[in-house]
Amino acid sequence: MMEVTVKDRQSLLDMAVETSGSMEAAFRLSEANGISLTDTLQDGQVLDTVAVENADTVRRYSVQNLQPATALSADEMAALAQEGINFMGIEIDFIVS
Repeated sequence: MMEVTVKDRQSLLDMAVETSGSMEAAFRLSEANGISLTDTLQDGQVLDTVAVENADTVRRYSVQNLQPATALSADEMAALAQEGINFMGIEIDFIVS
């Protein structure tokens, strides 16, 4: 098993696409590293990789030196309007029973 180092603002989904070639690999990455799919990864964090699912995608990302980083920063999260039709919070705007 190989290891990969997380870059600033990379999510587990970003890492799955970059290292395995598919977003579905995020589930196996999560399990292999004992973290949740929604955990915030830290810059410099080392993750164990999982088997490649789409070699063409992995090769393309490597050749073009693509390192997706789609996680929002704390400032970006704070700047988001947290009300209106696009934002609803469980136990805030509705209750699940």
